[in-house]
Amino acid sequence: MKLGSWLIARGRITGIQLKRALLDQSFYGGHLSSSLLKLGYLDEATLATYLSELFKVPSTSAEEFKEIPPEVIRMIPEQLAQKYQVVPLQVDGKKLRLAMMNPGDILVMDEVSFLTGMQVEPRVSSETHLLDALELYYHLPRVTRETIPLSDRVEGRENPLFARNRFMEQWTATEASDAPAAPKASPGAEEIGLDGRPLSLPAEVVTDFYPTPPAKKAEAAPGGPLPRSMDEWRDPAAESRPPAVGSTQASPPEAHRAPEPPRIQDAPPLTPQTKLPPAQPETGSASRRAALSLVPPPAPPTLEQVSERLRDTQTREQVFDALLDFCAGRFARSAVFLVTQDKVVGQGCRGEGFDPIRIRSTTVSLEVPSIFSYFRMGSEFYYGPVPGLPANQNFYRGLGLPPPERILMVPLMIKERVLALLYGDYPGARREEPDIALYRRLVQKATLALEVLILRNKIMML
Repeated sequence: MKLGSWLIARGRITGIQLKRALLDQSFYGGHLSSSLLKLGYLDEATLATYLSELFKVPSTSAEEFKEIPPEVIRMIPEQLAQKYQVVPLQVDGKKLRLAMMNPGDILVMDEVSFLTGMQVEPRVSSETHLLDALELYYHLPRVTRETIPLSDRVEGRENPLFARNRFMEQWTATEASDAPAAPKASPGAEEIGLDGRPLSLPAEVVTDFYPTPPAKKAEAAPGGPLPRSMDEWRDPAAESRPPAVGSTQASPPEAHRAPEPPRIQDAPPLTPQTKLPPAQPETGSASRRAALSLVPPPAPPTLEQVSERLRDTQTREQVFDALLDFCAGRFARSAVFLVTQDKVVGQGCRGEGFDPIRIRSTTVSLEVPSIFSYFRMGSEFYYGPVPGLPANQNFYRGLGLPPPERILMVPLMIKERVLALLYGDYPGARREEPDIALYRRLVQKATLALEVLILRNKIMML
C-alpha cells in the first residue's frame, strides 16, 4: 500500500493534506514522505512504522546516525554512497548494517556485499535522515527544498470561496458607506433610466438622441478585373488569355472548359438483359500516383553488437536496456524483473501492450505459487504455457493483458542467487520456438557485465 493511502486509512492525514503534499512533491521534487514531514503532517515515528511494514525490515532512528566510526564510513566510497544514497551504520563480525531508502533493491546490496566482502543487513531509513548523514559524513551538499506558500485555510478549516464572499461583502459595505447618498424619489416623480432620461419617452425620441450612422456602400476590392468563369477563378493565369473570336460574351478557353456530360435521352434504356460494359481504369493524376511502399523495420541487434554494448556499460540500467533491445526484435513483448528475497519487482519492458509505468509498479510475492516462484528451485530457464494459478491471473490482470499461450524466462544469477529475470512472450495464437541457447548466452554476458560494474566500484574503494 502506498504511503498516502496508508496514512489516510489510519486517520493520520486528510485527503486535502495529501493533495497539498503531492503538489509540494511535484513542484520541489523528492519523496512524498519528505514533503509530508516538511509540511508537518507526518512524524518520524509514523514514517518508520510504515517503512518497516512495507519492506519487512527494521527501521533506523536518528540516534543510529550519530557518531558512526570513521572506519565504518570508509567501507563505502563517496561515489557509491551518493549514487545509491546508502550509509553504513555498524559492523558486527562479517555483517554490515546498511541504511537505505529501498531495502528491496537487491542489486545495490549485492554490490555493497562485493565491495566490502560482508553480508549486508538492510535497514530502512527516511530520506531526511539519509540526506543529513550524507552531508555530515561524506560532505555531500544537500539541496534545500522550500514549501509552497499555501494558506492554512486550504487545509479544510475554511472554504476559500466563503472567505472571498465575506471579503466582497465587507468591501461593498465600506464603499456604500463612503459614497454620497442618492436622493430619494418623491412618490409622484417619474422613474429615470440608466441614461438619465425618463423611461416614458417614446422610441422615436430616443432614436433622435442616438442617430444611426449611414451604412457604407460596398466598394470593389482594389486589384485586377474579376474572373470571368470558375476556371479562371481556379487558374488566375487564364485572365490574360484572349476571349474566343466572334463571341459577344467572354467565355473560358477551350482548354479550361469542362467536358459536357452525356445526355440521358441519347442513352439506350436499361433492361434486365442489358449487360453493362466492363469498368474502365481511371485516368488522370490518381492513376499516375505512385503506390505506397512499406519501409521494413530495422533489423534487431546481433549478439555481437549487444556484447559490445554490455562491455561499455556504466550502470545496471544500461545492462537491462541492452537485454531489452535484443529481445524487442525477437519477441512481441519482453521485460526485466528484479528478484528480491520475497518478491519480484518490474524494472523495464518493450513491446506493444506493455506499459512501463504498470511494469514498474508490478509486485509479485514469491510466497505464493506463480510463474516466478518456479526459479526458487534453481531452474536455469522456463519455456511453456502460463499455469492458471490465481497469482498469474492477478499478474496479467494488473498489466491489463490476457495471459499468452507460452512464455520464456531466463534468470540472471550471481553466486547461485537470482538477481533478475528476462521475460519474453508472443500475444494471441502466435507461436514461435525461441532459441533458448541464444538467450542463455545473452544472460551470461549480462551477468558478467553486472559483475564488472561491481568490481569497478570495488577498485575505486581500495
